[in-house]
Amino acid sequence: QVVDLEDFEPSEVKDCRLAVFLMSTYGEGEPTDNAASFMKWLKNPDGELDNALAGMNYTVFGLGNRQYEHFNRMGKVVDADLEKIGGQRFFTLGLGDDNASIEDDFEQWKDEMINQLVAQFHPSAGDGGGKEDASEVAIPEIPLRVVEIRSKGKVAPAKLSTDHVQSSTRHYFTAATATVAVNRELRSAKDPGSTRHMELHPAMELDLTGAKVPYHTADNLAVLPENDDASVQRLAAHMGYDLDQAIKLEGVGPSFKHPFPSPTTVGHALKLYCDIHGIPRRSTVVHFVPFATDPSERSALAELTAKEGRHRFKSLVEDGKRSLLDILTEDFPSMRVPLAHFLVLCPRQQPRYYTIASSSSLHPTSIHLTVSVITEGKPNGGVHRGVCSTFLQRLEVPTGRSPQLPQCQVFVRDSSFRLPSDAATPIILIGPGTGIAPMRALLQERSFQKSRGLPVGETVLYFGCKTRDQDFLYQEELEQFQAEGVLTSLEVAFSREGKAKVYVQHLMQRDADSSRMWDMIDGQGAHVYVCGGTAMGTDVGKVLFETIVMKKGGRSTADAEKYISDLKAAGRYVQELWA
Repeated sequence: QVVDLEDFEPSEVKDCRLAVFLMSTYGEGEPTDNAASFMKWLKNPDGELDNALAGMNYTVFGLGNRQYEHFNRMGKVVDADLEKIGGQRFFTLGLGDDNASIEDDFEQWKDEMINQLVAQFHPSAGDGGGKEDASEVAIPEIPLRVVEIRSKGKVAPAKLSTDHVQSSTRHYFTAATATVAVNRELRSAKDPGSTRHMELHPAMELDLTGAKVPYHTADNLAVLPENDDASVQRLAAHMGYDLDQAIKLEGVGPSFKHPFPSPTTVGHALKLYCDIHGIPRRSTVVHFVPFATDPSERSALAELTAKEGRHRFKSLVEDGKRSLLDILTEDFPSMRVPLAHFLVLCPRQQPRYYTIASSSSLHPTSIHLTVSVITEGKPNGGVHRGVCSTFLQRLEVPTGRSPQLPQCQVFVRDSSFRLPSDAATPIILIGPGTGIAPMRALLQERSFQKSRGLPVGETVLYFGCKTRDQDFLYQEELEQFQAEGVLTSLEVAFSREGKAKVYVQHLMQRDADSSRMWDMIDGQGAHVYVCGGTAMGTDVGKVLFETIVMKKGGRSTADAEKYISDLKAAGRYVQELWA
């Protein structure tokens, strides 16, 4: 039995005798949304669960990324907390690292775990017989069927309660529609890259719980990306799908939950809900083996997706940046997948999160984003494009008296960026590149506070870009904040203007800067905010620890570690980083 932790029942957990927990970590060491209630229950705040799991044998596998500070925190916490309330660990905690190969980590752990499980609980079980032909993979069973329906005009999806939709894709049902009012380039024509400034106006639609969709300064906005029409048409033509056909999903069995809204059209389903451009995992591609109609292709794909073929899969697919669309239509052109199976086996299109670049006080009805458009070269000379950033780039605002403005689906998620309750408290902002987004929001909020007569504390910003005339994002706005007295000091690291590359952490190491930062943090209670890539966050953290706290503060290694830990616990050192 497989149970989504959102649907867990305490009585069922207590009665379970053998359990395997798969735990993912989100953000700064937090549980995913569907595991939040379970984690709260497991913490046993009232002591009611003492020895409640005495009859349970368990093991835990964590899914994480070693680039993040709180690597696999949820897996580690669940492993420890289950033991605290009586659970018996029958196999060691597994830690998957998505920065390397989380599939390899899981397979190795799973094989060893199953051996231990059989030896401990089923010692008389056999080895399952001889080796099977890998190319004779059975067509997988799926939990739904696709029913074609007749429809005149626009197809409207059925209204469903949250109990009847999958928790992992609930956003498909609850997201608000946002109108794109502004979509402009922030970089100069000298820069071949692209960073977009966007202003969205979300409709205050009701979600399934009846709550509206407000936001707070520097929250996170999730955008639901859409595949481009040309790719959807290419897939449909290859597979023989009718994009205009109206369909509805019907479950097979009483426990069925809808993965996405229906009735809908085939084209709509492929465009909004199927991740055809992402680089797929080997465990995903293996399910498509039976649908290669050419025996030689079927055999080749079976070998590629077998455990023994993982190194070749990494070389050809992962390093080659081959999307699922590429694999199914180009690499193995005899592939013909029935629509129902494709809609189940294709990974779901995931929302992308952007830290909001606007103040809700200054812009209560619009949300601003700073979007770096991702383009990467492929080994074969092609271009791999970021699905969501490219989608947002395409949402150009037409000109004219009454233009039809483009739209997208969005929802808001809380951020850890919050200004101090006292506006007079100093703040240090560190946000190179698109990490400037929440800093712009906080500066707008400071400007709003100042316009209301509040005494605003010292504000220092460290920003980084390549050159002054290429990608100095929001330069005029930042200089205006300085002129208003909102931004006390603007320190910019131009990484490509000199012989040596200079980044924000190098500016922080300067004697005057490190002295000022120590005085602001230790003497004035300043809050520190960091946003950007994990590598930058690590380097900034190292400077804060070694140069500022140990050197300028005169702290020992142990005292400096505690000092930094206390800053984080008090919400005075906040990071939002991405790999």
